[in-house]
Amino acid sequence: MEQKRFGRRWFLGCVGVAWGQTHSASAKVVEELRTRYTFQISVDVGSLSQGLGIAEAALRGGVRIVEMGTPLLKNEGVANVVPAFRKKFPQALLLADMKTMDGGASEARGVYAGGGNIVDFLALSGVDTAKAVCAVRDEFRRANAEIPRLAFADILLPHQGPAARAAEVAVRMLEAGVDAVGVHLQSDARRADPKLMESDYLGQTAQAIFARVGKSAPVQVVGGLSGGQAKKLARAGLRAFVISGNLGQPDTVTRYNLPSAEIERLVSGFISEVAGA
Repeated sequence: MEQKRFGRRWFLGCVGVAWGQTHSASAKVVEELRTRYTFQISVDVGSLSQGLGIAEAALRGGVRIVEMGTPLLKNEGVANVVPAFRKKFPQALLLADMKTMDGGASEARGVYAGGGNIVDFLALSGVDTAKAVCAVRDEFRRANAEIPRLAFADILLPHQGPAARAAEVAVRMLEAGVDAVGVHLQSDARRADPKLMESDYLGQTAQAIFARVGKSAPVQVVGGLSGGQAKKLARAGLRAFVISGNLGQPDTVTRYNLPSAEIERLVSGFISEVAGA
């Protein structure tokens, strides 16, 4: 009975019943993330023009979500980046990877006001920041029933490991009202210690979190995943994946400078490999 009670609470958080009713546009996206293969491109570059080009190629390759990466948001500014991406891609789901550790309400407001759909903040910030982000999300949901507005909590590894601890973090974030949790192997950590990827640390932690909360909420995986690693996770039941700068190749080489057609080809290949698992 306890598992059912938690499951119900998580579901309510996922669809945002903060004012006594379901926000159907957001609920539809959450259900898609939980049950269908969904791919996101991380646009982690420093210039707006390059970022728009990468996003355009990745959308042609089949991604569902465009992530306005932290380097791009910090270098060019949220007030510039988010509206520019919305203008260029009026139908895309736009996620802002804010890496928020404090001031969650004001940062979320800037993203949603600019046309963003999803605010991604660090679970390390704690429950108070999670609730602050979700409160602003709910304001924007009330204002417009047609636009999806979601809040993701990014569980950062190895800082919030091991797996059992990471799963508890996921529970706390979902109880605070977030729509989904991400499992993120920090780029600095994986470059400093390649064994983190070689040992399948990210995959094992993602599966532990998925076993704990995956029936009730989406679990998204990010952190330099190769196609093979993502395919293994797909076979375990996970459905939401982020394509990093290595564009799904089994290394840490950043490929954002490749020609547009090559980015599209690599993104499409990653999606085909994982979705066919």
